[in-house]
Amino acid sequence: MSQPTKWTFTVLLLLVVTMTGCVATQPVRATKFDLSLKINPERHELTGRAELTLEPLGDPFGDELICVEFDLNENLRVTNAEARGAEFVEFEQEPFWRRLFSRKKNSPRIDRLYVRNPDNPSQFQVVIEYQGQLEQDIAAGEKAGQIHNFQVSSHIGPEGTYLSPNAAWYPTPHWEHDSAEDPFDPALMLADWNVHADRVENYELVATGLRDDRSDHYHWRSPHPLTGVMITGGPHEVWSEKRGNVTINVHMQAPDTNDSEASDNQAIAKRYIDRAALYIERYEPLLGPFPYEQYTIIENFFSSGFAFPTLTLFGPAVMHMGDNAFRHGYLDHELVHSWWGCGVDVDPRDGNWCESLTSYCTNHYGHILEDDDAGARKRRRDYSNFLSRLKPKHDKPLATYGQPGGTGRGVAYSKGAAVFHMLARKIGQDAFWSACRSLTHNYLGRHANWDDLKKAFENASNQNLDTFFEQWVRGSGAPILRLVSAEYDGETGNLAVEIDQGETDFDLDVPLRVFHGDAHEDVVVNVSSANVTVQIPTHNRSTAIELDPDYHIFRKLDLTEIMPTSNTTKSAKHLTIIKPAGDLFEEYETAIEGFVKVVCKRKDAVCVTLIADDSLTADAIEKGGVLMIGDAVRHPVAQELLSRSDSPIVWTDRGFTIDGQEFNQPNQAVFCTVHNPDSSEDGITVYHGNDQPALANAALLGFYANSLLVFETDTRSEVVLRRDFESTQKIAVSEQAGD
Repeated sequence: MSQPTKWTFTVLLLLVVTMTGCVATQPVRATKFDLSLKINPERHELTGRAELTLEPLGDPFGDELICVEFDLNENLRVTNAEARGAEFVEFEQEPFWRRLFSRKKNSPRIDRLYVRNPDNPSQFQVVIEYQGQLEQDIAAGEKAGQIHNFQVSSHIGPEGTYLSPNAAWYPTPHWEHDSAEDPFDPALMLADWNVHADRVENYELVATGLRDDRSDHYHWRSPHPLTGVMITGGPHEVWSEKRGNVTINVHMQAPDTNDSEASDNQAIAKRYIDRAALYIERYEPLLGPFPYEQYTIIENFFSSGFAFPTLTLFGPAVMHMGDNAFRHGYLDHELVHSWWGCGVDVDPRDGNWCESLTSYCTNHYGHILEDDDAGARKRRRDYSNFLSRLKPKHDKPLATYGQPGGTGRGVAYSKGAAVFHMLARKIGQDAFWSACRSLTHNYLGRHANWDDLKKAFENASNQNLDTFFEQWVRGSGAPILRLVSAEYDGETGNLAVEIDQGETDFDLDVPLRVFHGDAHEDVVVNVSSANVTVQIPTHNRSTAIELDPDYHIFRKLDLTEIMPTSNTTKSAKHLTIIKPAGDLFEEYETAIEGFVKVVCKRKDAVCVTLIADDSLTADAIEKGGVLMIGDAVRHPVAQELLSRSDSPIVWTDRGFTIDGQEFNQPNQAVFCTVHNPDSSEDGITVYHGNDQPALANAALLGFYANSLLVFETDTRSEVVLRRDFESTQKIAVSEQAGD
């Protein structure tokens, strides 16, 4: 599950002092926030009081008139303001606070305060009272087949509250910095926080921070300096247990009156507590002590998978997805963000590294921690398959993720995890985790950048990693490796293997598997130029050699190596969607609407054609990708194309069979992709159900990275068969002439 911003946004806690008339320029920062809140869900209303402690960045405050700018949500208005230890004044006939101007819709506006003569030249306080209604169209941001609703940022309602740290729901000191050559110090963004909120009947609130229970109100304090705070909540049931040194809380949306649903919630909450405790126990030896004494898992009222210091938010679909919620990349991913991105913050002057390191620790290494080498290999294979489909214009350096015009989430998650895997193999797993623990110890509550990470890994391994980081983090692209030849010399016992990486010259430690009949040995050779022949000592007669069979190198795959998935079909320049003819399609359309919408709205598609199977001709599918829906797969033209492919499916009167296994029950469906025999870079994808309800999983098909899946649908869809059609580079070994 790809995740959104993980506490790596930039809420800048600098107060800018401007020159207006005789107003002096005096740079200041906020070191502490005290927020008092009252939330009225029925009226979507927020009433707040914010006390900000300000201090100068340079010389102490003098007698000058100081102008402070701050951001506030467009839907909130200041009702009162006062200074403590200083004097508010009017300036040029303006009141001491006023609405200055508005930006585009739904963005914060900038307000000003004019202050003079602080009692303490090193700091003073500003108190701002404000009020307004915060309501958004939640449904507008819900997208079929997507797990995150990024449009929600500031909403209060009976169904739930979500106030994002970057929504300016409290007065946020304003900062504009236009100089790329002189970036700001992110340490100036950090502050201590106290948040107080009145209780709401039949409604639970949670804020970023550690909660101190009071009889009449909530109180949270920041566990370490933060760049901002978030508050969320809703009509929740709450379960709480202390496990070790950490109190784990689970908030579930309260059911209406259904007792069985309430019982289900309790069971789900128990499982989340158990699993969170397991993850904390599992990762503390690797990453250092868990950063927080409290951790809260919340069922959100809209689609999300957001991590913040001390808590995470999951949408209802994820909270109720059973064992799938504990697949690597879900709860473990969000929890490990407690170290990376929430505990150790991302330096905004450099790229966002935390998604890459978190993905390595959980999405990939989670399999290793469970002795699931096959699962870890599949992840690495999928990373290279992802890269092989990536368009060159999107293949940007890993270190640019989170920067303007930088690389996308796929590179950050997939390439990032693969890069850390290669780093761990290079320096050794023990040195890798030692570096991670030092990062936690040295940077908790602080910002770190890619160079800080590099230094930590160098110190732990006593290796110079300049080339590695320049190649994989600061640089773009990846090699395409090809086995050219392999020749065995019986006299010397050496195996000469020629490896080509085209026009690239990456410095690589390439794994090879050398076969001696039924036995094999694994070796690693260094490849640092475009073409190289390496000598491998082996006194056993070698019969075959295989290139990186376990995908330890992040590389672009040859067309023959790329595993077909639905992305192979969807990424085709020309895509044809074949739907069932007549009224029958209306039944399927309800189930597959989300999937078809995703396919048809691809901005990079040259042409998308939808045809009914009664008008299907061979010419219509002679090139590009083909998506066959429902009984369209049974059309003679579709059957002829599939018969020439590697599809293992045999269609029967009642359903289908795969390698002799019958699937003829009404609740069974198959989702399968194979290479198009007429254009090998494209795919043919089939989505067929033995009846319409069997297609209930359509909206989630985009999350599966397999070649073939068979679903059985009862109360929900379960995968009962999973296949991947992959091939690796393996060539026969010849014997040197004359031996």
